[in-house]
Amino acid sequence: MRVLLAGIAIEGGGAEQVIADLAEGLSRSGHSILVAFLEGTDAIVPYLERAGVRCVRLLLRTEFVSSPLADFTPRCVLRFRALYREFQPDVVHAHVPRSTLWAAWAKRLYGRRLPFVYSEHNVQEAYPAWSRWVFRTFLPSVDHVVCVSEAARQGFLRQWRWPEHRVTTVWNGIVPGRVQGKREPLQTRDEIGGQASGQVVLNVANLTYRKAQEVLVAAMALVHREQDQAQCWIAGSPDIEPAAAVVVRQAVAQRGAEDYVKLLGARRDVPDLLAACDVFVLSSRQEGFPITILEAMAAGKPVVATDVGGCAEAVADGETGLIVPPDNPKALAEAIKHILDHPDEARRMGEAGRRRVEEHFTVEAMVAKHVEVYERVIAEARRR
Repeated sequence: MRVLLAGIAIEGGGAEQVIADLAEGLSRSGHSILVAFLEGTDAIVPYLERAGVRCVRLLLRTEFVSSPLADFTPRCVLRFRALYREFQPDVVHAHVPRSTLWAAWAKRLYGRRLPFVYSEHNVQEAYPAWSRWVFRTFLPSVDHVVCVSEAARQGFLRQWRWPEHRVTTVWNGIVPGRVQGKREPLQTRDEIGGQASGQVVLNVANLTYRKAQEVLVAAMALVHREQDQAQCWIAGSPDIEPAAAVVVRQAVAQRGAEDYVKLLGARRDVPDLLAACDVFVLSSRQEGFPITILEAMAAGKPVVATDVGGCAEAVADGETGLIVPPDNPKALAEAIKHILDHPDEARRMGEAGRRRVEEHFTVEAMVAKHVEVYERVIAEARRR
């Protein structure tokens, strides 16, 4: 099967990691894969090329800026059409609306029947109002929608009134071995300045409004009143949404939390951070199906996450971690304190989380379910 995957390469983006793992997994299974990225960072593309997956960049780096309209250029349509003619895919699988828009328009210009799948990585409320015209433009060209969580699927069905048989949930998967740290936890703690005897709360997410790290900072201020050796490490780029990063920094400064809340910036040693932490926390307001939760569970760590998107589908509440309401610092603090106060229970949760990832959230399972979707869409196209 010849599959063209389309997306955007953004540093630390969950959707981009899913595209990379899907492309590599499909390639290992014997399928011919081409990945077309709107320009982004240099993280994902070299990773794929080392794995033998061909990648094409549709925009120069200088053309890709923070504005959501930066890549809205008709040249992308012509380049996608040229790729269709050259590669002659059996199916196109586009991820995120920005790349899907141009890939779908190129399908209309292609002049031949081309099965087309769109992956929805977010819940509908995560999109601004202006994005509705983007969806209305590309959805008529889409044959099937894959949603990364059941929560995302239900939201898509409510918003767009699609037939249920044309919208499928496929959970994200990861490579469990990728989260193995290279350093001893004490080395990592020493580098960051954590006390060897203290407990570490870890958050890995770019500093954005949706990730709501200022809520985590408020929760840690409550935790610190009772556990003054507990620290919080927040690892994520402050450059994706600079205004949101400012809000997080202000929250730290207003609470005088600089000694126990560490803003680490973008990191390439997440496995080492996971190995050194006691609990992983995601304080998000909106999620699709976060990869970071799966990585934390694969590393054997208990997880505290907000009840948004697919978080409660990944975390078995009370078994592999705790689920709390979003935008509620008190509830978040109570859950964090509970896990820090009960190390034996935390250890059992971590072990259960590792087993849950191995049973439900592997790349192999994700690839197999996508292949089923592709085969169904191709067969339906041939019957038309």
